[in-house]
Amino acid sequence: MARPATDIRHRIVVAARDAFDHGGVDAVSLRTIARKAKTTIGMIYYYFPTKDELFLAVIEDVYEVVLPEIAAILSADLPLRPKLGRVMARLAGGNDAERAVMRIAVRDALVSSARRTRLFERFQRGHIPLVLQAIVRAEQAGELRADVPAVMKVFSAGAVAVLGSLVLQYLPLPGLPPPAERAELALDLLFDGIAASRAPRTSPATAARAATGPARPAAPRRRSTPSPSAASRGARGRPRRA
Repeated sequence: MARPATDIRHRIVVAARDAFDHGGVDAVSLRTIARKAKTTIGMIYYYFPTKDELFLAVIEDVYEVVLPEIAAILSADLPLRPKLGRVMARLAGGNDAERAVMRIAVRDALVSSARRTRLFERFQRGHIPLVLQAIVRAEQAGELRADVPAVMKVFSAGAVAVLGSLVLQYLPLPGLPPPAERAELALDLLFDGIAASRAPRTSPATAARAATGPARPAAPRRRSTPSPSAASRGARGRPRRA
């Protein structure tokens, strides 16, 4: 049966976004969302059979708008660092709905393994391959270290530069630089770790051997020979044969 052409679905998504942001996905009841959306629980189930489906719809409502903009930034003919800076500026300058969705995604994906898995599956079809492609191009241009796997650089870029700088925008921690400088500091930290100018990474065992120097070869074992006096004493102690 075709779904009715109304704005009920959109109202449900908007109401759920506000409720999830303030109370968390698990703590908010569908009755509360229905009341905010001015509809019924039955209509919520009509569009979203489970609460996790509603959670994903809340994420997708914003993600599908932001993703093309991120793709355009990452495909620009620029070095990786300014591209990541533009991505960070775009996310930091998002509207209230975008910031709410980022908070929901980070907080509630950590709580539910099922939601985390579904989010990661979506991101694998979204921004993760875009970031990976940008990093591979930067590797080919000699901007990044070659001894670190590209996948590790993707997650470093997401955790340190993008997510880290966004979180620091809202944390009133002592000793932080002004908000306008935090994004650049996050990029400094990121690129100090993956820039091509760093020395190649070595394993702990290799580093330990380099610190102690090459191992010395073992000295050959010497066979002990009896001293002349001991030999003569042994000879005197043996009986003579007839």
